[in-house]
Amino acid sequence: MAAESTLSPPAPLDLGRMEMEAKETAKKHIANLLQRPEQLERVDQYKRRISRKKASVDTMLKTAVQSQLDGVRTGLNQLQSALQDVYEIKQRLDEVDEAYRSISPLHTKLMELKKENTRYCQLASAMENLKHIFTAPEIVRKTEELINEGKLLQAHKHLTDLEQSRDDLMFELYKQPQQSPTDNNTLEKYFRDVIKLSEQLGKQLWVIIQRTLMSVRREPTLIVTALRIIEREERTDEFYIKRKAQTGFIPPGRPKKWREKCFSILEESISSRIEGNQFEDRSNNKMWLVRHLEVTRQLMLEDLKVVKQMLPPIFPPEYNIVKKYVRMYHKALSSHFQEMILQGLEGNEIVTLLQWVGIYNSPELMKHPALDFDTKEFGPLLETTAVDELQNQYLKTMKLNIMEWTKNSLTQDQKDWYRAEHPDADGDGYYSTSLPVIIFQMMEQNLQVAQMIGEDMVKKVIELFTDELSHYGKEYRGALQSFRDRHLQDRSEPKFYLHYIIANTNNCIAFGDYMSQLRKRYLKEELDNKDEYIYIRKDRFQTLTDEFNRIGNFGANCVLEEVFIDLKNSKCFEELMTKTWQQSSHPVEVICATWNDYSVDFIHLKPVFHTALVEEGQKRVLKEYLKSLLSKKLSFKTYEERKSAAEKICKEGDQMGALFHKYTNKTENLFAVLPMLAEVLRLRDSSMMSLELTGLVTKHPDMKAEQLVNLLMCRGDLSRADARQIVSDTIAEEDPQKPRPTGIFTDIPC
Repeated sequence: MAAESTLSPPAPLDLGRMEMEAKETAKKHIANLLQRPEQLERVDQYKRRISRKKASVDTMLKTAVQSQLDGVRTGLNQLQSALQDVYEIKQRLDEVDEAYRSISPLHTKLMELKKENTRYCQLASAMENLKHIFTAPEIVRKTEELINEGKLLQAHKHLTDLEQSRDDLMFELYKQPQQSPTDNNTLEKYFRDVIKLSEQLGKQLWVIIQRTLMSVRREPTLIVTALRIIEREERTDEFYIKRKAQTGFIPPGRPKKWREKCFSILEESISSRIEGNQFEDRSNNKMWLVRHLEVTRQLMLEDLKVVKQMLPPIFPPEYNIVKKYVRMYHKALSSHFQEMILQGLEGNEIVTLLQWVGIYNSPELMKHPALDFDTKEFGPLLETTAVDELQNQYLKTMKLNIMEWTKNSLTQDQKDWYRAEHPDADGDGYYSTSLPVIIFQMMEQNLQVAQMIGEDMVKKVIELFTDELSHYGKEYRGALQSFRDRHLQDRSEPKFYLHYIIANTNNCIAFGDYMSQLRKRYLKEELDNKDEYIYIRKDRFQTLTDEFNRIGNFGANCVLEEVFIDLKNSKCFEELMTKTWQQSSHPVEVICATWNDYSVDFIHLKPVFHTALVEEGQKRVLKEYLKSLLSKKLSFKTYEERKSAAEKICKEGDQMGALFHKYTNKTENLFAVLPMLAEVLRLRDSSMMSLELTGLVTKHPDMKAEQLVNLLMCRGDLSRADARQIVSDTIAEEDPQKPRPTGIFTDIPC
């Protein structure tokens, strides 16, 4: 578009159209100003204002036009001057071109002079270094003797002179327009011993640098000498690097980078020092890693004390030798540990290494009062991934060990269940086996080891324990189930079956209590937090505790099962509410006698399960009694029979209630329901029956209508239809949508 605008002529101005547009604009402006009659009085004012504006615009236009004209005039003058300069330059270039043509043959005439000049330059350089050229073999021999005698500064002075002579000659050859490979080869061959001398001197320096920590205490001047030579070579390297940037020439063997080589030698000596103190391996001594790491710690303490106190005055400040030394030790340790990990660590070796890594930045090493080094900027001694892998490997090994230990412990404990003697009892007389103690000791040992690594490891180990104990709980439950099933096949074996069931039930409380102790001891801070993650962790412990409580309940049920098998075999429940029962108190006496016999063993059950066992035993006895009462096994013919049976029921209820209350006063007397049922049988006036039933249902809302009908049928003076009518008149019809309350009557069949 810009190109088009410069090529095409500008459009001519249409003055007539512009004048018309101006008049139209003026009309609109005047129409806007004179919209009301009173504005006519201000016409003169408007005219003056417009006149002033017009005059101002005219002045601005004149100024702009004048400025444009001045700029055009100046530009034309400059163009004229530039044209004159171009003409003069062209004239001078023509003259120069003519001069070059006239001197062209001069190049051929001066060729001989150029050759002579080249030879002269070579001879001048040779003359300047003639002394060194002739005396080079002698200087080489003398320098070698000085190196062997340990006079390194003098040797380096002679070596520097030789190198400078060689480098100057080679630079002169390099500057020649036509370089001769033969001359270069001749020089390199003549001075070949110089490179060997440099290497020989370097070896002496590296021996001194390698023994820095020993030399600084005995003969620090050796280190100072070596460092002076190294710094001289560094400055020479810098000089030739700058010359190469300017000329492209650099002598053979440059840059030597002896300062870099110095630090490399220090690193190698540190790595050798760390690796060299490993005197044993796993095949010779199981504690090889403990000894190796402890020796390493002591050596590091000693070395770094020397570094901090004695090296700064000897090394140049720019070396920052203390920080460099700490970094090199850090790097060497890290590499050494990674190599050990790759070779493979086993069991407690992992713990030993992780523990050592844990104390690395503690007062035992880097934070020792004599050192107080901060290694954060160097990164971790072992990467987080490597630490996690080691911890996972250790946890995996621990998991396998726990599985093996728990399995073996359970197997051994199972053998003890069949012994011909009762289990051990504690000071309170509660039975238990050695199983929890063995498991807890194993856990405590592993937790103590985990504490040596760190708090995070403790938490992981505890979580591993909870997971493995959860699996172990299932195996434990299965072992108890097998123990029970085998006993039920022959109840005479094992002889102390009941005692060991009680002992294992008590074991479950020990497991739950121990997990609570672990949570309080090792996760106390987390228990104080109100974090969702903590609740999950708490649930892990609670779930495990609940699981062992369920196993304990299973054991308590096995204990109770023994009682009811004997009661069932005695047929005492079958005799309830029969003619025999009316004439004898044998069934209840058998129940009480059997319970009393077993209570001698129940006292060895810990209170939690003992209370639950008594409560469950009371419920089951009452259910059997109620089942017999409500099953219509007995129907009374006369009121006297009914009254006598009701009194007997009340008496037996009191007798059984007192029995269970004797063994624990923490449970409700469930037998209090029997007098209420007996009152229904004893009631003479059936017109009061609705009131009696209402009180019974109010007290026991779980009682079904059919159970009430069966109770009324036991009276013998009501037909089923009458009994149903009384029940329907007494209790409201049940809402099928509403859940029924639960109680003692819930599980009793109608």
